[in-house]
Amino acid sequence: MMIKVIVDANIILSALVGGEITDILLSPKLEPIAPELLFVEVRKHKEEIKRKSCLSETEFEVLFAILEKRIAVVPALEFIDKFQEAEQLLKGHQKDAPYIALALKLQCPFWTYEKRLQKIKDVNILGIGEIRKLIMTHSNT
Repeated sequence: MMIKVIVDANIILSALVGGEITDILLSPKLEPIAPELLFVEVRKHKEEIKRKSCLSETEFEVLFAILEKRIAVVPALEFIDKFQEAEQLLKGHQKDAPYIALALKLQCPFWTYEKRLQKIKDVNILGIGEIRKLIMTHSNT
């Protein structure tokens, strides 16, 4: 059984820049899930990612394609019933509403680097440390 987790765009941006995040996202123990807007959001930062990572155009596109195949994308219509609740929880930070709504709908954790989201009580918000522990714990079961 894999660990389902909603992934934020900032996690994907970090993965494209390189390092441990990429390895974790590609772990067979993890089932990364995201709202359909994720890859549109990430693509907006393509030039910045290439500059920070020193990836060529081809390398970027290959890694992007791997992540697109790896991350399950859920259409907004499948969790639209949770948007109002997500917006109330976010109190004015609506750009994250699709991620929170999806986490509420699937009742699974949300992996993000955004500290202000740590205060949301109705969703299990995880950082890199918690993701590492989940994967390690899952390895021992």
